[in-house]
Amino acid sequence: MKPNQSIRVSHMLRGIEDPVLIISTDKQVVLNANGKAIEVLANGKASQLRGLPLQLAYGGGRQDAFPKPLPSAFMLPVSQNGEISLIDFRVSPLKIEGKKYWLAIGRKVEQEEELQKKLQHLEQEKSLQQMKVQFMSMTSHEFRTPLTAISSAMDLLETRLQLDGQLSSFHRLQLRKMADEIFQLNGMLDEVLTLSKIAGNNWEADFKPVSPEQIIETLRYQYFSQRKDDRSLLISIEGEPRPILADKDQLAKVFTNLISNAFKYSTQKNPSVKLQYKKKKLVITFRDHGIGIPESDLPYLFTSFFRGSNVDGIEGTGLGLSIVKTFVESNHGTISVSSGVNEGTTFTLVFQEFADAI
Repeated sequence: MKPNQSIRVSHMLRGIEDPVLIISTDKQVVLNANGKAIEVLANGKASQLRGLPLQLAYGGGRQDAFPKPLPSAFMLPVSQNGEISLIDFRVSPLKIEGKKYWLAIGRKVEQEEELQKKLQHLEQEKSLQQMKVQFMSMTSHEFRTPLTAISSAMDLLETRLQLDGQLSSFHRLQLRKMADEIFQLNGMLDEVLTLSKIAGNNWEADFKPVSPEQIIETLRYQYFSQRKDDRSLLISIEGEPRPILADKDQLAKVFTNLISNAFKYSTQKNPSVKLQYKKKKLVITFRDHGIGIPESDLPYLFTSFFRGSNVDGIEGTGLGLSIVKTFVESNHGTISVSSGVNEGTTFTLVFQEFADAI
């Protein structure tokens, strides 16, 4: 290797943290080595490595110690701090100005004790994760029981007051406030329970032909009609509606969250949903004209427990969009978002599996 070539190669080797050797293809001489290789293979003495054939330095002089051509992988023993370990080298061809060499990059082979420690650590993490999942599931179920009892008692109280002619506007207002809070708590518990199933890998998508526009229309009627602010959800459809292959319950959770957010983070204009049935895909956009999302928050928007920096005072858990992304992708869809502060937000879902195309 010419001097100017050697200089360029040396600069290249300095940028690699693992042990690296450049070996001639004919006599298998170590022509160059980076600092890490000299440190671990020759105790810091370059003269004991560079310029020597591999079989002389590590094969006891035996010609058969390293077959020709050099195999795609080989190991070299090293001694550090009185302990013997192995460096596993992976070999690939290298061409410099038309001449061929062997490039060998090595990594330390982990000892059985180190592997055992890592395995124990992974088992502990797995056990801790299972405990978290069980705790979330148990908490969700335990809270749901008293909430159901409170909701039933409120219904009985409202009915009794009405029968006795004592249901005033004050009573109606307070009962409505309590009902709203219970609805919000139940929604939060649903999100926690869903997240626990996802974290525990305890869920499967049940793919069947479903009509997204019917799901959205049902959700509008059940949850987003007769609002106190008189706003409503605008739905528009382009193209001929076709069923897609998806899990109906998962899609309902996705649509509920995105529609709810559209109302929650806006106060004046009506949120809208647009379904575009194209030849090979369905595009659904959920749009609001609310507070928007800061650009710096967008990369973290689908992370569990993340909430935007401009949503102080607005209730939420930071779980919804994480669940939305998981369910969209589990149904072979994609989700993207575009937004700006005080410019509103648009979520775009794309599904490409029409039921009639399967």
